[in-house]
Amino acid sequence: MWRRRKSKKRFFGNLGKIYWAIPFLLVAIFTSLSLKLGLFTIKQFEMQTNQLGCVNENQLKNSTGLLGQNFFLANFDNIIKNLKEKFICIKDINLSLDFPDKIKIQAIGRQPVASLMLLKDREATISSFLENVATPSAEPSSEAYLTDDEGIIFSKDTGGLNIPNIFIKDLDLSLSKKPGDKIEDSLKIMAGVKTFGLDVKTAIILDNFFIIFSHPRVIFRLDNKLDIQLASLQLILAEAKIDFKELEFIDLRFDKPIVRFAPKK
Repeated sequence: MWRRRKSKKRFFGNLGKIYWAIPFLLVAIFTSLSLKLGLFTIKQFEMQTNQLGCVNENQLKNSTGLLGQNFFLANFDNIIKNLKEKFICIKDINLSLDFPDKIKIQAIGRQPVASLMLLKDREATISSFLENVATPSAEPSSEAYLTDDEGIIFSKDTGGLNIPNIFIKDLDLSLSKKPGDKIEDSLKIMAGVKTFGLDVKTAIILDNFFIIFSHPRVIFRLDNKLDIQLASLQLILAEAKIDFKELEFIDLRFDKPIVRFAPKK
């Protein structure tokens, strides 16, 4: 009796193992047949690109290496990663499958929010920008680069774009590079002041400060208190509007901002 129970238990145990192995066996058979018969092999591409300046549709399609691959064996995450590293102007890529043999690719380009340029050494003093109304200028031979809201330099600026110019000193500007926290903080400031209605065409990063040449001119301190500085600026602008006062200059480098009003006409 004991042997019979033990034999029965072993039988059902083996049956359970076979039961759990069936799905894996079916997947293996299905994969083998699909590869052998060419099923689910990528043969067609449907491309959709949006403002890509560094790659065209054919280059993008060829760089995927997906043509002739099987849907179930392609490493799409790795392909997306490699494409974004190779073509820095691409911000996002969406891949979707259209069975039995088509893949849809949507590539979204980075949007420029500012043009970065190197500043002349002889102009690079804080006092010169605070006391003079004139805005900075770039060396004639220096190149301008486009950056997006993430601070990624993704293209050379060929002109014709209605975006602010940010002048920089002592920073290495080159494609596919993220210059650092100062650029990111400055872009955050630019986005903030835009919501306050300030029209900024030119700005400068100098030492640990950021000056925007709007009306009024504003100087920020690039540190971890940007939100407080932006909140102070918003309050100052709102109060000046209520009091019908024209602002000329706002210095937010200190705990108590310095405000200069335009002379009454």
